[in-house]
Amino acid sequence: MIRIFFFLLLLNLNAVAQTQRIDSIRRAILLLKGEPLVHAYNALGWQYYYNWIHADSALKYARLAQQHAGLLGYNKGKAESFLIEAGVEGRLLGRQQEMEKYTLSAISLLKEKPDDNRLLSTAYYSLALSFAIRGDYDSALAASLICRQLATTIHDKRYLGWSLQGVGFVYSKKGEFWKAFPFLAESARIGKETNDSMLTSISLAFIARSFTLAGDPRQGINYYHQALQYYHPFVFIWSHYLDMASAYTQINKPDSALYYRKKFSANILASTTDEKVRNKFFATQWHYTLDMQLSNKEYDSIIGTIVPALPSLKKNRDVIPLMICLHSLASAYEGKHNYNSSLYYARDLYKRASITSNQEFLKSSSLLLSGLFEKLHLIDSSYAYFRQYNVVKDSMETSQYAGRTALYLAASEAENNIRLLKKDKEIKEKQLYVNKKELEKQSHVKNLLAISLIVFALFAILILRNIILKRKNEKLKSLEEHSTLTRKALELEMQALRAQMNPHFIFNCLSAIDNLIQTNQADKATSYLARFAKLIRAVLDSSKNNLVLFQKDFETIRLYLEMEQFRCNNKFQYMLDADICLMQGDFKVPPLIVQPFIENAIHHGLLNKASNERQLKVCARLCEEHITYTITDNGIGRTMAGILKERNRPEHLSYGISISRERIQLHNKNGLTNNLVFTDLEYEGKATGTEAMVRINCVE
Repeated sequence: MIRIFFFLLLLNLNAVAQTQRIDSIRRAILLLKGEPLVHAYNALGWQYYYNWIHADSALKYARLAQQHAGLLGYNKGKAESFLIEAGVEGRLLGRQQEMEKYTLSAISLLKEKPDDNRLLSTAYYSLALSFAIRGDYDSALAASLICRQLATTIHDKRYLGWSLQGVGFVYSKKGEFWKAFPFLAESARIGKETNDSMLTSISLAFIARSFTLAGDPRQGINYYHQALQYYHPFVFIWSHYLDMASAYTQINKPDSALYYRKKFSANILASTTDEKVRNKFFATQWHYTLDMQLSNKEYDSIIGTIVPALPSLKKNRDVIPLMICLHSLASAYEGKHNYNSSLYYARDLYKRASITSNQEFLKSSSLLLSGLFEKLHLIDSSYAYFRQYNVVKDSMETSQYAGRTALYLAASEAENNIRLLKKDKEIKEKQLYVNKKELEKQSHVKNLLAISLIVFALFAILILRNIILKRKNEKLKSLEEHSTLTRKALELEMQALRAQMNPHFIFNCLSAIDNLIQTNQADKATSYLARFAKLIRAVLDSSKNNLVLFQKDFETIRLYLEMEQFRCNNKFQYMLDADICLMQGDFKVPPLIVQPFIENAIHHGLLNKASNERQLKVCARLCEEHITYTITDNGIGRTMAGILKERNRPEHLSYGISISRERIQLHNKNGLTNNLVFTDLEYEGKATGTEAMVRINCVE
């Protein structure tokens, strides 16, 4: 009762979620036209196919998508609608011929302009299912391998998982379940990794069927229970519960077998209201019902039920249900002593079993024909079919033993691979832990260094203040001496600013890199740690000199922008541009002279912008005896930035721009006011960004 309650609760929650999804798409349709309208109709078709499981509604929206896509000449949308129709016709209604026809139509359209390997992979998956259902296993295997190849090219794990499941499905239908196991095990793993409950459940169910068919129903039941942990409405209408019932029958637990047969019927009624779909899936229980009727000698009931359904079964070309019915008819007529009619259906069964190489039905039809010919006193024919029965029986027992052995070997190999993967994961986690500790150690050292620099700077400022106070009442000996003292003071202020900035920058970058490590993004963490170390090295090297080579300073700016972009989760884009003569010459500039203006543009101009189109451009040009930097952003403008700053951090005072202005004046020594110019960019009276122009004298 508890299991049923939770199943109904999950079903109700899923129904509510899917109803909301369908309603939202229906509302959107009223506002759409062109290709988006085709996509919306197809989305509704998929919803009714996989989640609401209503054939007529799914076909209705698929055909509306076809109609609009045809008017637009939109082959991709039309092909997708064909795939919806193929799935509904084949998998929900049991019309295999229609499934094959619509799938081939979709593939034909997609091949005309092969620009969507995802959809083409889905089409070949559908084609593989279609061929496998009618027993053409070689064609099914070829289609499933094409599906796998296409899924590999798009680097999408979910599509790769479904393609592997398709290969495993074909091998399983073919009876080569030891070959199916590795593909199904990998598709189940990918299903868990991508949270695809349908892929996971179906893959585990086919692994379970493999063990059951290999003569190990207990292991099969174990995998069936794993499969049923992953809820999806499309999975619960399938015959997994019937397979479980068969497995329980093999281990002599009839009560459990009866429970799961009833559970299968209840799931169909709960999962879909479509009578056509219900009838199709209820029909999969025929062989259980027919076996009971045969054991009770209800021959007329069997004949009356199957004979009218035979034309439809032959037309649909679904070989397994057809052969079940042919065997039941032959057995029923034999029970009524109508040996000629029984012989007719037994021969038809033998012929179809031979064509599809189905060993189980070849064995049962041979035994049936042997008994019939014996009753008709045709001893030679009876003996010939009895010999055929023994050959097939011995072959099946040998194949089953070999298959079971191969299956166990495949399962063992897969388990070893899983253990190796877990071991590798543990090693990587330990290595990440060691790296994290090393980073923490380096961080502590850098923090200690930064604090030491700050203390030293404060001590230097105190000494300077004492010197200034002592000499306050003294006259300066000369203008040159005064200029020298002023320059030293500005340099000390610049060092203090660097010492203040370094800890802030270090903590933020290390925090972002630590986040990558915590989220198991080791490759990214390693890459950004290398860039961060290179930037810190460049800053420390530059801080030792008043002038550095232009190209070295420009590279430091590029590293700084990369780290800022990384810290801000790629919320802005940037472009760096410099004259070739600057990059190849021996020009020197004050280190990081434009960094405060770049930082100001990012944090006050771009990051406060609501739109995602945040652009920053830094250009450097050689103009006569000057190097002109231009920092342009498309942010919110200085006026709005000032308002936001006053609102959010009114007590915060920033000295970066003013100190940089003094550094520029000190370097240029020309007293001009146009060394630093800010320009507010506008369009139709609205702020569209800021441009900062910095002019630096050339030094060679």
